[in-house]
Amino acid sequence: MRTTVFIVDYDIPITKNRFRFYRDLKRLKEKTGLYGSMSTQSVLVTYDEALARRVFALASRFTLRVHIYRAVEVV
Repeated sequence: MRTTVFIVDYDIPITKNRFRFYRDLKRLKEKTGLYGSMSTQSVLVTYDEALARRVFALASRFTLRVHIYRAVEVV
């Protein structure tokens, strides 16, 4: 069965904004129950497109190095 997943990756520069981003991401995680869905600290893999877009929008406020991908899971 093929399932669509959304991948958001970002690279937040080491500045004071990095700490603000991770604070805001923590709040978003608490609000949405995102815990456990992070592939690494800078990559989110989710089946929820709306959530992926929210993380993308958040990261976009802090860096231009953010991408969102739609992928087909083939497992």
